[in-house]
Amino acid sequence: MKRPLLLLPFLLIGCVTTQSLPAEDRSRTYDLDYDFVFDATVQMLAEQGFAIIDAEKDEGIINTDYRAEGSFLSFLSGPTRLKVSALVSDAPNGTRVLLNFDLQDVDDDARGIYNSRSLTPRAARRYYRDFFGSLEDYLAPY
Repeated sequence: MKRPLLLLPFLLIGCVTTQSLPAEDRSRTYDLDYDFVFDATVQMLAEQGFAIIDAEKDEGIINTDYRAEGSFLSFLSGPTRLKVSALVSDAPNGTRVLLNFDLQDVDDDARGIYNSRSLTPRAARRYYRDFFGSLEDYLAPY
């Protein structure tokens, strides 16, 4: 029994929440107008199935409600949900978008309580890359 416990710290090394990545990995700066980038961010999130619960353009804050995440392995791991918060701000060279994700899985004991999921840095970066790629599709014509 002691040996598996000794391995536990090594299994946990490398797991992160999406917010523990450096801001450089969670943000992008676009050489575009603030209002346009803010509106495109709201539109992209809404079209990806997120209910926008707060969009304060003056403060640059966008918050979504949780959206169910589908996965072909969800029957093994249980339901997963994702919520996005964005901070849009003026930057010296354009408009900066900083994203934060709250990715949660339901706990294993069938109480239906969600807990934040830990991801490897590589998996967390993939979430950000995919979302910024979608945003850039909205910004590309301009």
